[in-house]
Amino acid sequence: MTAAQPRKIRNLSVDINQWWMPHQLADVALSAGLKRFVFSKGERQVLRRRNPIPISQWTERHRHVRMSSIPGKWHNLFTPYLKGVMDTAGYPGVETVILCKTPQTGGSEAGHNIIGYAIDRAPGPAMYVFPDENTARENAKDRIIPMIEDSPRLREYLTGYGDDVASLRINLANMPIYLGWSGSVARLGNKPIRYLILDELDKYKNVKNEATSESLAEKRTTTWGRRKTIFKLSTPTTKDGPIWVALTTEANCIFDYWVRCPVCGHMQLMSLDRIVWSERRKKELIGKLSDETSPEEVQDTNKEEFDPEDVLARRLARYYCEKKCCVWEDHDRDKAVRSGEWRERKTGLELYTYLKLHQPMKVGFHLPSWLSYFISLSEVAHAFIKWAKSNHPEDGKNLNNQYCATPWEPKFEKREESSLISLCDDRPRGIVPTPEQFSTPEVPRQPIACLLGSVDTQGTYFRYVIRAYTYGSAESSWLVQQGSVNTFDDLDQLFWGSEYVDASGRVYKVRAAMIDAMGNRTPAVYRYAIKRRGRVYPFQGVQHLATPVVLSPQEYFSNEVGSKIKIPGGLMLYRCDITYFKSDLANHLSVHPDDPGAFRLYSNDKGELGEYIKEMSAEVWSDEDNCWINPHERPNHYWDCEVMQKALCWQLGVRNWKNPESEDNKRPKKPEPRRHQPMSAGDLLGRLRR
Repeated sequence: MTAAQPRKIRNLSVDINQWWMPHQLADVALSAGLKRFVFSKGERQVLRRRNPIPISQWTERHRHVRMSSIPGKWHNLFTPYLKGVMDTAGYPGVETVILCKTPQTGGSEAGHNIIGYAIDRAPGPAMYVFPDENTARENAKDRIIPMIEDSPRLREYLTGYGDDVASLRINLANMPIYLGWSGSVARLGNKPIRYLILDELDKYKNVKNEATSESLAEKRTTTWGRRKTIFKLSTPTTKDGPIWVALTTEANCIFDYWVRCPVCGHMQLMSLDRIVWSERRKKELIGKLSDETSPEEVQDTNKEEFDPEDVLARRLARYYCEKKCCVWEDHDRDKAVRSGEWRERKTGLELYTYLKLHQPMKVGFHLPSWLSYFISLSEVAHAFIKWAKSNHPEDGKNLNNQYCATPWEPKFEKREESSLISLCDDRPRGIVPTPEQFSTPEVPRQPIACLLGSVDTQGTYFRYVIRAYTYGSAESSWLVQQGSVNTFDDLDQLFWGSEYVDASGRVYKVRAAMIDAMGNRTPAVYRYAIKRRGRVYPFQGVQHLATPVVLSPQEYFSNEVGSKIKIPGGLMLYRCDITYFKSDLANHLSVHPDDPGAFRLYSNDKGELGEYIKEMSAEVWSDEDNCWINPHERPNHYWDCEVMQKALCWQLGVRNWKNPESEDNKRPKKPEPRRHQPMSAGDLLGRLRR
């Protein structure tokens, strides 16, 4: 045992002032022989000056995680890229940190770590802003409060009063934490805030006639000047989405995470085009891998005869080092990431060197999914193959937003009428295609899954479309009939009173229909839909939504004279992202008629589709407006009908329906093994008697 260190005793001579100790007590102390004193442990802890440490180091010492696949004490080992993000938030002079990320990369936990550090080291009023109230309450209950309670260091700042730990406000001994959400002006106002966490910025819903929730929240930090910290994080959506705008226009600098090859030590920036799964592609890349390799080239040689589910299940994806020295599996990727560093996009400077030299005020970070310990390379490959095979906007959006951390922007050209005429086959109007008629070597039989209807409501008449769909994710479809009718009774006869046959005599009926509910005929449309629940879907088109379809319950509607009429049992209005579904429609219009996912029309020998084709060519994509526009204000009623077809098909989930004639469904199911059931004492005795 080592000898104990001698205690250091310092004699202090002080004047006894009345405010510090009354003279009567001083006299008593002197008479008792008290000439020195020592500070208690608590006093020493309070008076001790703690050396400053980065947020990432504080997190490893004091942060505990409860809701995680790896619960317990925080380890930077699993998310090494977050060290730079967190340390930048605490760097002198940095006011705003912008993190454009993908799910499961730890971004939200980094925000909690910043607040935890603030509680212990630099207290000040803090606020979280979430997309909605439920998310705010859930995060407070499931993440923020447990973070404080589970950490021995942070637990000391709890007051002990139950009312101080609420779901919308947490009162600590040294600072308050507020919970707010987008669209609530009251929750975002009237509070001075030093630490602001804007979580999932692109999902915010802003109130009309008010500033955005983002700007309202940022105004709360004004009085703190250069001492404030704003952390913006979100998965991107589109180019004009808040997080992408903040990253590309607001940030003074953007950092990318470079990794180090565990074999050759070469530093490199990981990219999607080097993730491969085909053996032939692997052999080619050993000698031909270059920086000019595009995702399209990978698609051409990498996707053939590969099922995305098989690639994911067998973990086939690998990553090739730029120096062609080796191939990385998931654990090799993790090693490369742990040895990596953040580098500024333009200068190539390392993070801390850049911060020291340039002292930026707003710093951006780009974080794709293939850097994450929690995401396999095969998951990224799965998303890419799925999009490459289906060419579906939903799959493309999923790949860009959820894996690449980039915005999704469809690119389309103006459609010529001649290109639409090429989609016609030889069927007459009103005839459903036969499965044998459009068989291909790859798909020998394509049975019809359903017939769907759509209606564009006009002042005195209706435009309608009836379209047939096959099974499968490609969503191949055929126009069966289109035209105009005058009354709701006519619609009933078309959709529910008529049968449609194919050349072989098979009979089909319309499964469901979507009808435009906006305009001056809304009350009549609602009445029509109420009587036909489950078959008629009221539609409202919205330019941009967070999800393709949002269900909006309607309890009342205004009649023709403006009186509110209660809807018995309510009615669901389907608010649909028309930008998304118009882009989906344009995608299918560009598919060759013989390929899966084609958008086919019936015969136009007699010019029956002349008006339909003109209206289908009315709208074009505008990069400037980031939406579909009708530049010449031409009629586009059939275009709207086909957009509703896409929305209804999505809502019903037709692409996920199982083909009853597929080989998988024809195979007899194996009987489930008989499981041993525990027997009661009575049953056991009965068996013994037998």
